[in-house]
Amino acid sequence: MILLDINKALAGRDSVTRYDLFRFTTCLQGLLNREKPQLFLLWEEHDRFWLDYMTGQGKFLEHEPLVKAETVEEVLETCAEFIRSCGLILWDEDVPATLNAATTACAVRGYLPIRAGNSANIVQSITGADVQIDLRGRFTGEGAVWGTDERSTGSAKCDAYVWALANFMDECADDLLEFSPDGMKWRDSEPFYPDMGNAFVPNMDYAVTRRAFTFDLFCFGDEAPSDDPNQPAGCDLAMMKRVLTEQYRKTNGKKMTTVCGFNPWHIKYTTHGGRGTHEPVEAEWRLSEILSAYNCVKDADAAGYCGLANASVYRHFPLKPRYENRPPKPPADGYDKNKTYILFYVGDYDSAAWTARFIPRWANDPNLGKLPLMWCFNPNLSDRIPMAFDFVYENFTENDWFAAGDSGAGYNNPRLLYEPRIHSELPSGAQANIVHNKPYFERFGLGIIGFVINSVYPLDNRQKYDLAEFAKEGVGYLGHGDPASVVNGTPFLPHTCDIAVEHTDPAKAAKQAIDWMNAAHPDKKFHIFRTILVSPTNHTAIYDEMKRLAPEKNIELLDPRTFFKYLKTAVNNGGTY
Repeated sequence: MILLDINKALAGRDSVTRYDLFRFTTCLQGLLNREKPQLFLLWEEHDRFWLDYMTGQGKFLEHEPLVKAETVEEVLETCAEFIRSCGLILWDEDVPATLNAATTACAVRGYLPIRAGNSANIVQSITGADVQIDLRGRFTGEGAVWGTDERSTGSAKCDAYVWALANFMDECADDLLEFSPDGMKWRDSEPFYPDMGNAFVPNMDYAVTRRAFTFDLFCFGDEAPSDDPNQPAGCDLAMMKRVLTEQYRKTNGKKMTTVCGFNPWHIKYTTHGGRGTHEPVEAEWRLSEILSAYNCVKDADAAGYCGLANASVYRHFPLKPRYENRPPKPPADGYDKNKTYILFYVGDYDSAAWTARFIPRWANDPNLGKLPLMWCFNPNLSDRIPMAFDFVYENFTENDWFAAGDSGAGYNNPRLLYEPRIHSELPSGAQANIVHNKPYFERFGLGIIGFVINSVYPLDNRQKYDLAEFAKEGVGYLGHGDPASVVNGTPFLPHTCDIAVEHTDPAKAAKQAIDWMNAAHPDKKFHIFRTILVSPTNHTAIYDEMKRLAPEKNIELLDPRTFFKYLKTAVNNGGTY
């Protein structure tokens, strides 16, 4: 397997060439690694961690020879014959969506996408590859859409997706889509992608290797998107729904589709940077609603830590048929109605990119295992980073429990699965969601969903009943003032509040938790607190400070299985929580 330090290999190049060759290399990687691992990129520190794990004793790459390459040119030379057999597809920097369209063409037909000019010249001079398709000047937002029998949408951006849909969608994966920012023009008047990770550049190997349709479209219809301000308002949204409709059609709604990626609010579309009128969280929730309405779940590579390299290698890691979760560990004195029981939702791990980055960090935390923690790694992430699941079940402590994160095996909004379906007129997707979740829950010994992101929609009894079909031990969710309940044998409890993110002072987080308990939930004896990218050490500090601030509450942190068992007992005995 070729090993390339991509940062060192691209050092000293201008930003355009660096972006182009990185993106080209990840697409090449996706093709090379389709049947077996052949190219691995050392991009960030955690890539070395996972390479060492996969090549360790007894692991599937233990005897794999690693051949170091020093430059991208060396990789191009080594793979020249393969690249010539693929050919090139030139994308149009005046219509950035053509890069995503070209990436879809790469996934299906093998053409490798590259920007015309210096970047293409570098590739061609080394490999001798010919251009198979040239997308420059093909999409104008007028007349007929090139390569199809359709009329223009009025947007060159959307016309590029019309072309990709017409020519490649039927050959794309029926269970995967990629939502990633389109190409960069690199002009002073437009936003710059200074961070390759947060431009999703390393991620493209997985989209290519899995034959995913790749797109980037605005999820609101009340204004034109900031990256295509002259299009008719609503054009992007209509195109997004068309993509999702075509994806749904391929399985007749019988299968859920995972969408890798996230609304690129940090680059476009939102109030961040003055690029729209919608707030970033509003855009996140709207995209989740729309995807859910078409039987999709997210592997949500959100801003900050969007980038994930090498998933085309990771996906080959062989998982065991079943992993055993930790058994409950109830206190010696049993359930005590005079105690206040708490549970930490340890998140957000609804993204393979976030999860692959932070597991190595927490694995070395000296306080790992000191407290009973509920690690909510969404189990559908095991498709893209299976080695991470193997690692935590083998190496985290007996005081670390595992549960599903946002809504189960993939971040969605359950309300949008049910008729009448907001944003679509499709029949119910509830059964497809149950079928999707059960194998993941069984493989990883899961019985709990730590957090259902139902946003502004109440979690009603029909949704609870269906969630209980696979989350049989307990479910936490956004509350709206609901009391705890038991539905279909499963206890449900709204979260009390979010208390911490990565940079928060543990003392402030603890005070926020106690303030919420006193002001909004003074009589309740069961509380779930959500943390985001918080270390075991800081969880320990938060818990100690909570007990110091409110000794009268007799606070005790439980493991999740015991927590929900006690909650179910309390509710069934007539308590209100």
